[in-house]
Amino acid sequence: MMQLAIGIACVLLVLFIGSFARVRVDLTSDQRYTLTPATKDLVDSLKDVVFVKVYLAGDLPADLRQLSGSLRDLLDEMRVRNPDMLQYEFTDPSASLDEETRNKVYEQLQKEGLQYTGIRTRGKGSESEVIVWPGAIVSYQGRSVPVQLLKSQMRSTDAEMVNRSINNLEYEMASAIRQAVTAHKARVAFLEGHGELAPIQVQDLANALGEQYAVGRVRLDGRIDALSSKAEGVTYRMNNYEALIVAKPDSAFTEKDRFILDQFIMNGGKVLWAVDMMDPHLDSLRTNQYSMATPLDLGLDELFFAYGVRMNKDLLLDKQCAPIQFFAQPYGNQPKLVTRPFPFEPLVVPDGSQPIVANIDPVRLRMVGSMDTIGLDSAHSTILLSTSPYTRVLRNPVRISLAVVDMDLALDRNNSPHQTVAVLTQGRFRSAFAGRLAMPDSVLKAIGYREWSRPTAQIFISDGDALANPVDSERGTFYPLGYEKSARAKIFGNREFFVNAMNYLLNDKSLISIRSRTISLRQLDPQVIETDRVRIQVANVVLPVVIALAAGLVFILLRKRRHAQAP
Repeated sequence: MMQLAIGIACVLLVLFIGSFARVRVDLTSDQRYTLTPATKDLVDSLKDVVFVKVYLAGDLPADLRQLSGSLRDLLDEMRVRNPDMLQYEFTDPSASLDEETRNKVYEQLQKEGLQYTGIRTRGKGSESEVIVWPGAIVSYQGRSVPVQLLKSQMRSTDAEMVNRSINNLEYEMASAIRQAVTAHKARVAFLEGHGELAPIQVQDLANALGEQYAVGRVRLDGRIDALSSKAEGVTYRMNNYEALIVAKPDSAFTEKDRFILDQFIMNGGKVLWAVDMMDPHLDSLRTNQYSMATPLDLGLDELFFAYGVRMNKDLLLDKQCAPIQFFAQPYGNQPKLVTRPFPFEPLVVPDGSQPIVANIDPVRLRMVGSMDTIGLDSAHSTILLSTSPYTRVLRNPVRISLAVVDMDLALDRNNSPHQTVAVLTQGRFRSAFAGRLAMPDSVLKAIGYREWSRPTAQIFISDGDALANPVDSERGTFYPLGYEKSARAKIFGNREFFVNAMNYLLNDKSLISIRSRTISLRQLDPQVIETDRVRIQVANVVLPVVIALAAGLVFILLRKRRHAQAP
């Protein structure tokens, strides 16, 4: 009796101590229940209550139950960090038996920015469709941010979809909380006025960046105050934007516009350059199946050289390339649509630990040229993307022909491997106009001229089409950046690359670190499940019961035997 009392006292003591001290240990190999340092810092910094309302609840298919459970685990881990400032609730939007009430709830969720998903389920001899809302609303001080949890891709299986979504859960939730609690957004502008890509051609990237930043467009037109302004009594200019995107210009920049860009950078502005140095004349390629690519004179060479980069006037052929569709010789009276790998469209597989390119899908490029880095004492360069070992450099002028798809290019023998196509430069840069301005010092002082930049960063990619999303001109709509028409799905990592690039330039490295984590999905082999279903069910349901009964029977027999031998 005394032993029982001591045991109960020990248990109560442990429970009492446990109510004050929380000890949590993550024993999973991929640390799936451990928050990244960036998320911990975000949750710890909350000053008011963040409320997360999750609509992924109710009678769900097995895959979505797993996604819902993973989200609940994630929110529990966040609450452990700051239980007073983070609250959540799971609710089923389809719980009401009244169809009119359900439809009103659905309509309200759509207004708030969530999207539903139709899931087909199979019963005994029947098939039905279930409407689920794999999303959540994050609210903070009157502001709300919608979060779409299911990252579906038409080409993926259900398990792959769920795994991708689980991998992104922490990023999606942390990003939404960050948006909700941040009152001021960094300003990002797409440059226009030099033949840059039209708004609809960069709409998908603009939408993705718009979730985190205030995105707009700006024209220079020789105006010194287009990108920055100078207040009375202040020595230097203040930028109107934190970052600028130059997306595939096709006409030359004037001397004034180059000076405005240079001073924007000198004042700490970040620039993402996506620039073609060759014009492939694709209109001729579409009509004649060949064209001649000629150099583009954009007037940016001196700026790039001052910032540590030289973009070459050439084009690359790469054995590791994306497919294109084109009409070949007619088959009968009908044109024949064929799909072939096109070496002029390299498929670059990111390789490296640099946060911008970590764990992203291959990036598709079109008519890309090579670039070189130039050593600067005050800045350093990091190569972000390079082509495969089977690359050839074609010097200007370049003949582009669709016949290349059927040619033996011998890229495994005659090549110039690993050509650089994207570079990050960061540090302090000297103005490209240093020592060249024929102006009195008083005038330079009046306009706030800087010869040396504040610490800043720039990213260069030698393909303007890399950030262009496909456009359906007839319907006036666009497809996601990285979408492949032949596969009818988004399969390339272009969007993730440019969002990561902008996060890095704007010092949002915490978002990149969260996005780059990977959680492995342990799934059963569906073929084994189908063929050995009965055996698996017996092993998991019947066998544990049999083992327990057998253990109990052995225990009873041993006890009887011991009592029988007792005097």
